[in-house]
Amino acid sequence: MKKLISLLVVAVVLIQVQLLYAQTASLNAAVDAADEWLLLGTRTVDYTIDRDVISLKEKGKFEALKLVVKNGTLNMHKCTVHFTDGGTKEIELSDEVNKANDGIIMDLKGSNRLIEKVTFWYDSKNSSDNKSIVEVWGRS
Repeated sequence: MKKLISLLVVAVVLIQVQLLYAQTASLNAAVDAADEWLLLGTRTVDYTIDRDVISLKEKGKFEALKLVVKNGTLNMHKCTVHFTDGGTKEIELSDEVNKANDGIIMDLKGSNRLIEKVTFWYDSKNSSDNKSIVEVWGRS
């Protein structure tokens, strides 16, 4: 009788562990899906005080945008998100962006409109002759 009870206890514990594992895997998949970024456009930029525009190859509704810089360091000052309905959203920035960090994430919640392009103002801290590449990523 004791062996039977012990076997039942072990079986119940194993079932609970499997259920917990399945729930954790499901939660991790949901978090990964919510954190997926889509590359929307790129622009090669000069090393001066400048303004550039990236027209998005994937127009859509996004709740967040991320500016990422490859090859160099840029001081990002401002970003304007242009919507297909003619509206804009101004975002003040004061961040240094380079390949060593994850970029700048800009929250667009409440902007339930299609994004057409992104304009950004920057200056550089370049010590080489390589031009930077700015990427715009979107998260739905």
